[in-house]
Amino acid sequence: RFAVTMAQGTPENSRVYIRGSHKSLGEEVPNRFLEVLGGQSGDRLDLADEIASIENPLTSRVVVNRLWHHLFGRGIVPTVDDFGPQGQLASHAELLDWLAIDFVENGWSLKKAIRQIVLTQTYAQASVPHPSADAEKIAVVDPENVLLHRMPIRRLQAEAIRDAVLAVSGGLNTKSFGPSIPTHRTAFMTGRGARGSGPLDGEGRRSVYQAVYRNFLNPLMLTFDMPGPFGPKGRRSNSNVPAQALAMMNDPFVVQQSQKWAEAVLASSTQDIDGKIEMMYEQALGTPPTSSTKQLFRAFLDNQIQEHQGNAAKAWGDLAHALFNTKDFIFLR
Repeated sequence: RFAVTMAQGTPENSRVYIRGSHKSLGEEVPNRFLEVLGGQSGDRLDLADEIASIENPLTSRVVVNRLWHHLFGRGIVPTVDDFGPQGQLASHAELLDWLAIDFVENGWSLKKAIRQIVLTQTYAQASVPHPSADAEKIAVVDPENVLLHRMPIRRLQAEAIRDAVLAVSGGLNTKSFGPSIPTHRTAFMTGRGARGSGPLDGEGRRSVYQAVYRNFLNPLMLTFDMPGPFGPKGRRSNSNVPAQALAMMNDPFVVQQSQKWAEAVLASSTQDIDGKIEMMYEQALGTPPTSSTKQLFRAFLDNQIQEHQGNAAKAWGDLAHALFNTKDFIFLR
């Protein structure tokens, strides 16, 4: 196997291109940083060493703040892209400093930093306030949960929603690496730069392996705020709009996976209807259904079997589709 690498060569001074023209050379400029970064002499490796240095606290603070943002839905500094005077102040400044120092002392290990956060009591909190908490005091002191008196309720990101649908339906291909899968193009996805159309389920590969073409972006994931590939985005939008419910109801990928899941349930060794309902409910939502929920789902199945003139597979597909459309499927509590 071969890998493209960059080695330190013989440094050479460059000249200023007057008005950007390589035919019009100006004064010679020695190897140094950009003036905005200090302008001192050095090469790219020297610059990288200064960026990732204990003497430069900004880098480690930004990294751990990004981790906190992804785990809690809000950074300790909410403006994850701006730690300057135009950004917002840290809600827990001393905690941010401690995490940054701990991150560096542990060899800049992202895994150790994540483990440090997720094993805390704060991360393990329920998404509802503790029964002993005074609701009136919370409304005054921390109405927006900035101080984390409870775990925030977070919606899954677009890629995680698609992967969760595949995982629950049994269609997830857990293979690692390999070429990316072209986006499935619907009849409405026309324009220049077409490179064929991939399968509707993306070969079951996780969303990280789905190709991204600027003109042909996945409509389901766009609906759930997947950022466009036109520039960096430290903090995604987190909208809650009717189009998202409509997408989960009508997107052909979700409909396809609902039927696939139903076929797997019908082919399972569990013969009892209540047992199948319990299995589907736990697969989708991670908790067992209550007796009233099971009764409701049985009534729904009976109605759908009549609607489909005795076609049990379609009726169970409708039940699977209904579970995909519950709030608890796409929200973490």
